[in-house]
Order: sequence, then structure tokens, then C-alpha cells
Amino acid sequence: MLNNLFEKKFAITFVLILIFEILSFLAHQFTVVNIITFVLICSLTAFLSLKKLEYGLYIFLAELFIGSKGHLFFLDIDDERFSIRIGLFSVIFAVWLFNVLRGKSLEFFKTKWLTYYLAIFIFITLGTTNGLLNNGLSNLIFDANGWIYFLMVPVFYAVIKEGRVVNNIFIILLASVFYLCLKTISFLFLFAFKYVEIGEVFYKWLRDSGVAEVTQVTDNFYRIFFQAHFYVMIGFLFTLTLLILKKYSKKDKVPLIIISVLSSLVILISLSRSFWLGIIGGLIMLFILLIVKYKFSIKKIVKTVLVIIIVIVIEIGLLSVIFDGFNSISIGRGAQLKEGPASASRLQQLKPLSTAIFKKPILGSGFGTEVTYVSDDPRIRNQHPDGNYTTYAFEWGYLDIWLKIGLLGLLAYFGLLIKIAKDSLNIGATGVIIFISLTALVVTNTFSPYLNHPLGIGFIMLASAIIFCLIEKNDERAN
Repeated sequence: MLNNLFEKKFAITFVLILIFEILSFLAHQFTVVNIITFVLICSLTAFLSLKKLEYGLYIFLAELFIGSKGHLFFLDIDDERFSIRIGLFSVIFAVWLFNVLRGKSLEFFKTKWLTYYLAIFIFITLGTTNGLLNNGLSNLIFDANGWIYFLMVPVFYAVIKEGRVVNNIFIILLASVFYLCLKTISFLFLFAFKYVEIGEVFYKWLRDSGVAEVTQVTDNFYRIFFQAHFYVMIGFLFTLTLLILKKYSKKDKVPLIIISVLSSLVILISLSRSFWLGIIGGLIMLFILLIVKYKFSIKKIVKTVLVIIIVIVIEIGLLSVIFDGFNSISIGRGAQLKEGPASASRLQQLKPLSTAIFKKPILGSGFGTEVTYVSDDPRIRNQHPDGNYTTYAFEWGYLDIWLKIGLLGLLAYFGLLIKIAKDSLNIGATGVIIFISLTALVVTNTFSPYLNHPLGIGFIMLASAIIFCLIEKNDERAN
């Protein structure tokens, strides 16, 4: 396992992702292409899943890794979008149910992990019931839909039963991260040098598909931010850990270095302080494990830290040479954590959000619960001149969860996270990757909600299923 990551399967996956994205662009230009492609993808996924559920999960994960909000393809139904993510979820879940009726794919219900997920399901159900009774149906649906992703957990356990499958998933992850890096960097240059413009067709595709936010920061630097950069962050920690802990041939080491450098570059380009803090948290935990678990000397740790710092400084230097003002932008954004519209908006949410939480602190107020706060964010002021903004979506990830499913629900979620963290330390390099990636997710979720989003929930299910496979099934004693 964790070998042969960059051979034929990697290339095939990358090409298929590229084709998928080209079709997405065409689908957003022509309605008929969108409908036909949506139906074909779902039909093909259903066929392959019936043949082998494993194939369906690979498609499901590839879309998750690159799709941000999941709207690369969609169907318009009663003025609402039925996204390809929902389509894939529905198809694969239906195939799993068909297998259950035949007495198959029941592995999840025989594991110790069932208790942890069952606790979360109870509070999700309670949050849904509270929302249905007390909040608007529309708000409830849009607020709770990400949590529905947890229903896929039995599929993960039914498929991930051997090291071969885990290795294939890692290949899909790395190919997706490599693609996202190239896509981000390409669009940065295309916007910076005016090959494409904000408001034009490519920009509309990025925005309409929910993949990216593009913001002009200086004359020739544009912030390119994907929600899916979450998996670029994971890709950076993944490749860096392998470079430190595993011995590879030069042939295998070079692509790991390339993806590591590109992914760190892209996280810089994203200007996402949440991801920056997530990576810092992951790296701190990595170095602690290297000292405590692997007995690395302080001298070796310092050398590794210096290499990382040098690479980042070089990246900032190159970006500053190419793009005017990037140096001051990146340093200023990192230093001014309490300033700027986004940071101010987060801070302005705290008091009214806390007040709402303590109305029903134990069991929560249910999905779709709205809170009003005063924002100085220009984007909000454009629509609400007085600054009063009412929403059910909040950037404080843990407070959002607490508001909707209560303190007990939040503690149930923490129970699952602690179980993943504890067990991950028993499976070698793969476990270290899971542990530090989980750390990065936990830190990131403080300021940008991912634990209530398919991107984060998908990672949680994947991590626990991999741990179950490698420990409970004894497919791998150590790396």
C-alpha cells in the first residue's frame, strides 16, 4: 500500500477528470448537453455500481474531491437545482439498498463504529425534527442537506475492505489534487493576463458551477478560491508525510515533491486564512508525532521545518515577482486576522449567535434556525444598506453545529472525531496522514464550516472506513 501511486491508474484518473470538467463547461453553455451528460453519468454510475459497488464509490469520491459545491452538472426541477452530487449520492445509495435486500453490503452494521455514527444520526434526526416544527421548510432543506451525506457511511464500509481499495482511493485523491492545482494556477494566469475577464463565460462557469470564487485583488492578481482546496490542503499534508516517512525511488519521489510544492502554492494563492491555519495545525501535529512516535531528533525536525519555510518563501517571492503586490497582500492577510470584511463579519456573528445558542443549548434549535446580526461587509451592505443580515449559515463551524443539534450533538460528533484520531495512530504512515489531516480539518472548521459540509463529512467517513479496514480487517500491520 502507498506504492505505485503515479502509474497508469493515476494518468487515467487525471484524464477522466479533465474530460469530466470539459463536459461540465459545455453543459453550462448548452442545456441539452447538461441534461444528457447528467443522465449519462448517473446511468453509468448505476451500471458500474451494480456490477461492483467499488466503482461507484470511486466516481463518488472523484466528484467530491474536485466538485466544491457539487454543481458541475445539474437538473432544474421546480426552480431548484438537483446537483450531480445529489444524483450520484441517490444512485449509489439506491444500489447499496438493493444489495442490502439481497443480504449484502452490511459490514458497517457489524462494526464498533456503528455506535459513534448512530449517536450522530440521533441528533441529526432531532435537529431535523426541531427545524421542521420551528423553522421554514426551505431553510431546513438547504441547511440540513449536507448532513444527509452521512447516509453514505455504510457504502464506505462495504467497499473499503482491503488495502488495494485504499491505495486506489489515494491515487484518485492525488490525481484530483494535481488537477485542482493545475486548474487554479491556470486560471490565475488567465485572469491576471486578461485572457479571460470577470463576468465572461469562463468566470460564469466557475461561479455557476459553484467551483470557485474569483476576486480581483490588485491590477494583475486575482484570488482564486475553491471550496475543494480543502482536499488540496489534505494533499499537501499527504505528500509531505510520505516524503518524510517513506523511502521511495527517485521515480516515485519526484511526483510527490511536485504535488507537495504545487499544493502549497495553491493554498497561498487561495488567500484562505482558514486553510493556512489548518495547515499550521496539521504540521505542528506532524512534528509532534515525528518526535514522540518516530523518535526524530530535534536537529532533523529543524531541518525539515527550514526546508518547508524556504519553499514557502520562494513561492511567495515568485508570486510577488509575477503579480504586483502579492508579497504585501499575503503577509498583510496573515497578520490582520481581525481585520477586513470577512474577519469583521465573523466577529459580528459571535454575540447574536451565542445568544441564540443559549436559548436551547442542550438539544439545539434545529436546522434552518436563523440569526440576525449587523455586518459591515460591503457585499452585504449592497443588498442590506442598514447592515442587518439574517441567515441560517454561519462561518463559526462549531457554533453552527451547536446551534442546530445542541451541545449533546456536538459532543457526539467530537466522540467520533476522537475515535478516528485515537485509532489512526495504530496504522503507520497511513494513520499519521489521517491524524494530521483530521487536525487540519478540525482547525479549519473553527472559522470555515466543513464538518457540516459534504467535503468534510466525506473525509470523516473515508477516514473511519480506512481505519476499520486496516485495523479490524488486519490488511496492514504497519507501513
